[in-house]
Parts: sequence; C-alpha cells; structure tokens
Amino acid sequence: MTPEQSNSDYDVTGTDTNRRQFLKNSLIITAGCLVTSLPFSSLAQNTASSADPLRAFIRVTQTITEHKQVNAELAAHFFNAFVKKVPEFTQQITPLGQLIQADMSAVTFAEKAQAAGLRDLLQQIVTAWYTGTVGNDYHGILVSYQQAWMYRTVSDGLVVPTYCGNGPLWWTAPVPDANSTAVIDAL
Repeated sequence: MTPEQSNSDYDVTGTDTNRRQFLKNSLIITAGCLVTSLPFSSLAQNTASSADPLRAFIRVTQTITEHKQVNAELAAHFFNAFVKKVPEFTQQITPLGQLIQADMSAVTFAEKAQAAGLRDLLQQIVTAWYTGTVGNDYHGILVSYQQAWMYRTVSDGLVVPTYCGNGPLWWTAPVPDANSTAVIDAL
C-alpha cells in the first residue's frame, strides 16, 4: 500500500478488514437466529409431546417393564412396526399412556390396563421388547435380534446366540500368538 492510498480504498478491494467484518456479522446474525428460535422450539416440543404417540409408547414401555433406560431409536422402530402390524395402534396407545400415574408399579399398571380392556395390547408391547419381534405368527416383524431384552438377563455371562459366537466377521481378526502367556491364561 502506498502512502497516497487511503484505508478506505484498501477496504473496498475486499481484503482483511472486509473479511473480518463479514465473519463477525455472520456470527452475530447466526447467534441471534439461534437464540430467538430456542423458546419457540421448546414451546413446539411441549405442545407436541402431550399428544405424541411415540412418547406415550416409550412411557408405557418404561412403566410396564420398569426399565427407565429405553433406547429411543429402537423404540421408534418398534412403534413403526406396531403401526404397520396393528393399524389402530396409534389410537390405542394414547389411552394406555393416560392410565400412567407417577411412581406407578408395573403390576398396578397392568391391572388398570386390564380394567380398561387394553391388557392384550400391553402384553404385545412387553413381548415385542423381550423377543425383538412384533407379532407372534410367521408374519411377525423382526425389529431387533441382538438388542432383544431377553438377552439382558444373561448378558454378563453369555453372548447373544448366533452362528458365529465371536461376532460378525470374527475370522478377519489376526490370529493370536500361540506363545503368548495371555492366550494361555485366558484358557
């Protein structure tokens, strides 16, 4: 830059000052948009959650099985399989979810479901989570084999039974050194 050239000419050419100003303004606009959208998104989530059948399905699962940690992605797969298998499932899960009260035991919930005529649906939900399939006939929908809850009770001592007990592609791992003391100790 020559002494005769002013700073204003330097800025117009699109060099450092303009880039910095552009990045600063972009960051301010992005942060402003993010901050202003937060209250509205939480409001939308709160209004949708009260009538959301998937959330009701997860609450029903947590209450009847007394498992507080439920995989939401797997629950969505089960829910979709139920909707496919039982067309009126969405309408049935909402009244079942409305039976739930705070700190309700599974036995009390099952009794209330039986009184409301929804015990069979409740039994289908429990069976699905433990077997990994929706439906008990040969047209059933397999949702999850490895994550079926029937394997949870013995997961500390047994692997999920498959034709390759060491896991998928176990033969691609390098062969352990036969002279290693760790291999001998593991036997």
